[in-house]
Amino acid sequence: MPIIKKKVKQPNPARTLTLSLLAVIAAGTVLLWLPISSKDGIWTDFIDCFFTAVSATTTTGITVVDTFNHWTIFGQAVLLAMTQIGGLGLVIILTFFNFAAGKKMGLMKTSAIAGEVSVSGIVGVKRLFIRIGTYTLIMEGVGALIMGFTLVPQYGGYGAFMAAFTSISAFCNGGLDLFSIGSGLSGYSSAPQVHAVIAALIFLGGIGFVVWDDIRNYFRTKRLTMHTKLVLIYSAALFFIGFLAYFIVTLVNQEQFGDMTITDKLFCSAFTSVSARSAGFNIKDIALVNDFSKITTTLLMFIGSAPASTGGGIRVTTLAILLATVEAVLKNYDDARLYGHSVSKRLVYKALSVLILSVGFCVICFTGIYLINPQIAEVDILYEVVSAFTTTGFSAGVSAAVDPASKLMLCLAMLAGRVGPVSLLLSLRNDKGDADKGKILPGCEILIG
Repeated sequence: MPIIKKKVKQPNPARTLTLSLLAVIAAGTVLLWLPISSKDGIWTDFIDCFFTAVSATTTTGITVVDTFNHWTIFGQAVLLAMTQIGGLGLVIILTFFNFAAGKKMGLMKTSAIAGEVSVSGIVGVKRLFIRIGTYTLIMEGVGALIMGFTLVPQYGGYGAFMAAFTSISAFCNGGLDLFSIGSGLSGYSSAPQVHAVIAALIFLGGIGFVVWDDIRNYFRTKRLTMHTKLVLIYSAALFFIGFLAYFIVTLVNQEQFGDMTITDKLFCSAFTSVSARSAGFNIKDIALVNDFSKITTTLLMFIGSAPASTGGGIRVTTLAILLATVEAVLKNYDDARLYGHSVSKRLVYKALSVLILSVGFCVICFTGIYLINPQIAEVDILYEVVSAFTTTGFSAGVSAAVDPASKLMLCLAMLAGRVGPVSLLLSLRNDKGDADKGKILPGCEILIG
C-alpha cells in the first residue's frame, strides 16, 4: 500500500516576519508600561508606550515623551534592545545565532532568508550572516568607544551607556538619543568627533549589508555588482542635493543661523543631509526652518536608504529603476536600462508597486490625521507622516500633540514602512509562504545583483 505523505503547509515568510516584529513591539510595550521604566515611578500612558515601542522597533525614533527625562535606565535599555533588534533585522539576528549554535535550518527557510539579502545557497547565507554580525558588533563597538572618550569624562559610567546607546541608535538609523541630559547634539561643537561618528554610523547602516560585503570582496574580485554601484552613486547624489539645499537655507535664514560660521554651516548641512534620509538625528533644526526645508526633507526621507539596510524609504534602487523607466519611455526603448544593462520588467513592476503603495499609505494616514486635526498645518502633518512611514524620525511636534487615534495611524505608517508596504500586504494573504514565488521580504523590495 503506497504511503501518502501529508503535504506540510509552509509558513508565509512575510507574515512570519511581520508577526515577529509585532511580538517584539508587544513585549516592549508591556515593559515600558511598567512603573520601573518611568522615572516618576508610575504607569506611563499605554498608547504612549505602544507608540514608543513601535518607534523604537521600527527604528523610527519619533518620540512622544523625552527619552532621557522620562525613561529610567531600565526603560532606556528596553528601547536600546528594540532598536537593535529592529535595525539589524529579526531574521538576521535569529539566523546568526542559529548558525552560531550549530542549528540546522530547512532549505525553504534558508531560501527565504537568502531572499532578504540577495544571496543564494546555505553556505553563502551562513557566511554572510556571520560577517553581518561581526561587522555590526565592530562598527557599533568602535563608534561607542570613540564617543566614550567624550561622554565618559562628562557623565561617568552613564556616559558609557550613552555612547553605546547612541552608537547602536545611529547605526540602526534609529534616531533615539539621550542628549537632552545636556544641551543636545548642538552642545558638542567643541567635540566634532561625536557628530562625525554618528554621521559615519548612519551612512554605514544606511548603505546596507550587501554593499558592505561587495566592497569587501572588491579587493579580490576587482568588480562591484550593479546593486552596489546604484546604491553608492545615488546615495552620493542625494547627499549632495540635500547638502546644497540645507546650506542655502542656512545662508538665507540669517536670523536662525547668523551666529554660525561658514564651517559650522557646511558641517551642519552635511550632517542633516546624511541624517534626513533615514536617521532623524539633528544638530540644528535646518530641516524645520521653513516650508522649503520641510519639503526638501520630506522628499529625501521618502527616497530613503538602500535595500537590506537599517534605513527606510522606498529605497534608492527603486528610484534608480523608476528613473530608468522614465528614460526608456522618453527614448522609446523597449526595456529600461541601467548602465548598459536591461532591467527586467519584473523589477520595474516591483518598483512601481512600491511607489504606488507607499504613496497610498502616506495619503491615507495624512488624510486621516488632517481630518481629525485640522488646526495643524498640512505641511507639518505630511512631514510627520512621511517621517513615520520612512522610519526617519524627524518630527515637527505633531506626534506629541495629536490624539490617540492619530498616534495609532502613525504607528501603522511606521510598521508599514519598516516591513515594506508590499510585504505587509503579502502577510495578509491566505496562501502558502513559498519563498520561490518571488515574494518580497522586509527591507528588500528592490534588489539588483
